[in-house]
Amino acid sequence: MLAPVLVRIQEKPMTNWITPSKIKTITSEFLRQCDALDGISDGIINNYMVARAIFNVKDGIGPKDPWKVLRAPNGIDPNPKDTTANAKLTDGQIKTLEFVYSPYTFKTALANGVKSFGMWLPNTTPSDFGLISGTRYKGQEGAAENASLFRHLGIAGATGFLMQDLKANSLDYVEGGRWNKRREEISVWLDATNPDLSAFYKRGGKMIITVGLMDNLASDGAQLDYYQSLIDKMGRKKIDEFARLFVVPQGGHGLSGKSYTINGEGKPVEVRNIASPNGNDNIDLLVAWVEKKQSPAKTLVVDEKGRIGTDTNVKGYLLCSYPNYPRYVNGAVDFVSSYVSAAPDLKSLKK
Repeated sequence: MLAPVLVRIQEKPMTNWITPSKIKTITSEFLRQCDALDGISDGIINNYMVARAIFNVKDGIGPKDPWKVLRAPNGIDPNPKDTTANAKLTDGQIKTLEFVYSPYTFKTALANGVKSFGMWLPNTTPSDFGLISGTRYKGQEGAAENASLFRHLGIAGATGFLMQDLKANSLDYVEGGRWNKRREEISVWLDATNPDLSAFYKRGGKMIITVGLMDNLASDGAQLDYYQSLIDKMGRKKIDEFARLFVVPQGGHGLSGKSYTINGEGKPVEVRNIASPNGNDNIDLLVAWVEKKQSPAKTLVVDEKGRIGTDTNVKGYLLCSYPNYPRYVNGAVDFVSSYVSAAPDLKSLKK
């Protein structure tokens, strides 16, 4: 509930404001650096863990300045109205992008020792759900005298529950400031971040989670980080006995999505639909796991109608369990048989 607010706070200075005119150039840069990481340049960012590492400026893995190609001369945008893929970004705008695509660090740890929030991963819809806004809000530099307060889905959680004043300006929030103790308090009440699911495991509990990585509403970074915390706490072997996290790299908030119209080489490509995995099939997998002790495979197939199966000789995509991704080998780009489930190679990015 607070993440979109933090972005608008980051954009308080006018120079940090990323306007809608920059959407195309940001998308193109994500594709330029990340599209071919899965073995093919097709307008789909499949290798999401390496893509994340490239644009996460806090992990020390990727390039020191992943935005250098778009950085404007002297840090000043020569043409703010440029809407092309060649538009440049100010130093302030790049600071905002670094903020959005790197984990946010809390002043003090929250419940279960959580020290950061995962934010978002690079995708081809960087403006969805208002992540990029063309409006200046009350409290931001350059806002009109009658500017409206920033509103977003769940904003009452920030103003009413955290700040305890529904009329408050959420952009008055300061990390580690007057609301820090309150945030620590409600974190204990609300945050589902406990990495120790031993009790759930011992009672025979099973869970299947599916995440779409073009979802700018629910933080995909936070979801991946939580699952990693389970692995860190309980070990991969035990987690695999009762849990799966399947990832749809090009999936939106409802898990469906589509490829981008341009690939990482700047060439037009045929748009491919990414079907949302069938919810009923997911439930069937879970029921079979609990009642028949039939554990789901770590790599599944989703056909073009969203049906989940194992036959790769169909049009669709591989649904891989975290942190694996669909890597292109050869064959028709829309056939599942052209891909294999592969582990990300983060070492390739280290200097």
